[in-house]
Amino acid sequence: MSTCLFSLDRASGRFVALETRDQSLYRRHGFEAARRLGLAHRYSYGPHWFDDPELLESIWTVRDISDSGLAEVSGGLDVDGGSWLTFHRGTGIYCRMLTETAEHRPARPQHPAVTVSPTGLPVECATAESARAAADLLTGQLVPALESSGETMPGFQLLIADQRDVYVVTFDGRDVSATQVATDDRPRILTTSGPADQLAKRIESTTAPTGSLYSWGPWLSACAAEDLDVPIFRPPFRTSPDEPDGIAWTKSVSLYSANGAGTEFFAYNERQLFDDQPVPVDIHRMGFPATPDDFYVVIARANR
Repeated sequence: MSTCLFSLDRASGRFVALETRDQSLYRRHGFEAARRLGLAHRYSYGPHWFDDPELLESIWTVRDISDSGLAEVSGGLDVDGGSWLTFHRGTGIYCRMLTETAEHRPARPQHPAVTVSPTGLPVECATAESARAAADLLTGQLVPALESSGETMPGFQLLIADQRDVYVVTFDGRDVSATQVATDDRPRILTTSGPADQLAKRIESTTAPTGSLYSWGPWLSACAAEDLDVPIFRPPFRTSPDEPDGIAWTKSVSLYSANGAGTEFFAYNERQLFDDQPVPVDIHRMGFPATPDDFYVVIARANR
């Protein structure tokens, strides 16, 4: 399951998001992906494509972004070099990829069976001038670019936001569309696990976070509740009864805020297993984040 809880306060020009990501035991990401790719940088979320331009050769993008301003682009790294979460520290553009859609139609028959991952798109969209420009880029150029290259791409939803607008770009394997999200200063949830109305309603009564780490306490407390219909933090579970080794759980959580000056705050928490480490069976032993103290601050405007 992938989930993003977000809110845009247009009056103050602040966008905030709490996102979680579930992955299987063998789908490495974060610091483990960086280690396996042989990258040497301080954080698992960072300007990977600026530090190592060769990573750009492994991801598919609509445009050639090798000359783009990638120095200010940071993201979570996947083992194949792509990213599910990317943001621009200068503009505050935030891109969160969810790689399952409610409807995934088959690709057009004329396409050969060559599939490319969408995890290069968050990196590309973060280099756009605004969230609106990024959404326009995908709706106008994604399908023609795939047709021109003779490749296919699995369906996805991509949340693209800045301090002015929030868009959800949806690709079902054939067509792409963008929906502008009217937040009305209220929290919204985007998830691959269906409706999450219960959490959305609960969050509405809490104080919205700001650029301070400790302002996230109310949101974290609400998300950590055990009575949620769609839990944000999940214990280990089997992804398929036919795949005995396909175990997944919530492995990463991040907090993000941006204001009129760009990204003002980013913090993350990872719960990876290492080789030969037993899989915990109790959700309380997973060490899921429940308070702001459970996060590591990676990017804050104060240390730029």
